[in-house]
Amino acid sequence: MEFQVQMVYEPEDIAALVKALDYRRQPDKNLRRATKIGYPIFGVLLIGTGVSILAAMVTGGLVSLATLLITVASLLGGVALLRRSDTRAMAKRSWKRYPNKGMTLTYTFYQDHFEETDEASGENRFQYLSITSVNEDENHFFLFTASNAAHMLRKDAFLQGDPKDFGEFIHVQSAVMVDPIA
Repeated sequence: MEFQVQMVYEPEDIAALVKALDYRRQPDKNLRRATKIGYPIFGVLLIGTGVSILAAMVTGGLVSLATLLITVASLLGGVALLRRSDTRAMAKRSWKRYPNKGMTLTYTFYQDHFEETDEASGENRFQYLSITSVNEDENHFFLFTASNAAHMLRKDAFLQGDPKDFGEFIHVQSAVMVDPIA
């Protein structure tokens, strides 16, 4: 056994995962910043457009299927952009839906594979080649095995091995570079 991590996920861990997923979607810092600013602005503009069209329809009495569809699309699009821009609310919603609150997860890393053990599904074994990408923030490692599925390891939860050495270990074993989240 090279490394072992044991933890119970907390809301802060899920918030860090949401941030990591956001980073993976837009690794360019300027693009992330533009999205953070642009989504709310365009969301409010779309909602304003939808409300304006709705007001014009009510006061003018002109109702057509096309106008109604444009109004609904504007309102729904605006709400979607506002919801997408709020990562804190997204983290809260994700934590609320997270089914395994309070469950202890143990990750054990060997030379040829790693294992995840939890109370719900027991022991699962993974080959390092299943890791498609690795991200790291100040407090976590995120080992992605699918586009939005990650094994999340908290650095303060290492029982065996030093988290400072883990990045190099996982790089060698999986042949994937550890990408720091900026």
